[in-house]
Amino acid sequence: MEWDEIKGEFVSKISEKEEVIITKDSNGVVLENGDTVILTRDLDVKGVAISMKRGDKLKKIRTGDDPELVECKIGKKGVYIKTCFVKKI
Repeated sequence: MEWDEIKGEFVSKISEKEEVIITKDSNGVVLENGDTVILTRDLDVKGVAISMKRGDKLKKIRTGDDPELVECKIGKKGVYIKTCFVKKI
């Protein structure tokens, strides 16, 4: 809140716009939390002895502050995957 000298009262700053982060898949479709996506190519996951194959479904993804990454779980491990490797179903 800010003091407005002309009106003599506190005024909230509603006019400032917050940044809206839009996450898109490899085809340009907007991704949201809870979406299901498919991998578009084989990926080797560092730190885990599992490789993710093309066509694997990733359910309940989460978007974050970075529009180029989505978070998902493989087994019990959480991993980040670049959005250029996923396609929304």
